[in-house]
Amino acid sequence: MHMQIENSAEAVIVGGTTGEGQLMSWDEHIMLIGHTVNCFGGSIKVIGNTGSNSTREAIHATEQGFAVGMHAALHINPYYGKTSLDGLISHFDSVLPMGPTIIYNVPSRTGQDIPPRVINNVAQSPNFAGIKECVGNDRIEQYTGNGIVVWSGNDDQCHDARWIHGATGVISVTSNLVPGLMRELMFGGKNPSLNAKLLPLTEWLFQEPNPVGLNTALAQLGVVRPVFRLPYVPLPLEKRVEFVNLVKEIGRENFVGKNDVQVLDDDDFILVGRY
Repeated sequence: MHMQIENSAEAVIVGGTTGEGQLMSWDEHIMLIGHTVNCFGGSIKVIGNTGSNSTREAIHATEQGFAVGMHAALHINPYYGKTSLDGLISHFDSVLPMGPTIIYNVPSRTGQDIPPRVINNVAQSPNFAGIKECVGNDRIEQYTGNGIVVWSGNDDQCHDARWIHGATGVISVTSNLVPGLMRELMFGGKNPSLNAKLLPLTEWLFQEPNPVGLNTALAQLGVVRPVFRLPYVPLPLEKRVEFVNLVKEIGRENFVGKNDVQVLDDDDFILVGRY
């Protein structure tokens, strides 16, 4: 968190997919949002992922999130038990009155796209802060052309999303590792060479579903303990060796943490099924 702040990240998402919110109880989830606000809320915006596929749960979690001080909420569309487009609008209309809200569209995880018709409708709310969009840059440009604030949800596309298609920035996985370089990529001007330098790291991170790669990387950097909550398991040994080489190529000084990067053995990891 300190390194994110030092490198001028504008906000942090607490309890999103990358933060394993789906593996937490709601008590853990809200506690972590409140703890983050208490420790860092004066230096960075704290956005709590309080979305759910149950409108009742989303309402309750969002009330609690704002009660413990989060600055904004992140809301995904109902997943698995999918609903109609009118149901999507009713779902978002139920949570938007509570405070600033970013809508998150990631069909690869939810199984359902949030089409522009829904976003154009909910964007009428004064609490609609924008959308994190993962469908692609053509969709992003469709929104930005109509004055809607968009953050790219795809690290591998975010450079062009920002500098060609009008995105405000990126809600990023890679920035958990190299916040300064991602800040430069988003606010330092068009920089295809830096983008090309970071793409191998991004590709490495997403070879398995996020946050498997990120957790493995943070453990090898000594930033977190090498503990995985199942069903997540670390990347295999050959991929852990690849990460050490990537750190050396990009420069250890650009990564979070202060320890030397190391290749962890299988026995170094702890897999927890009940917690």
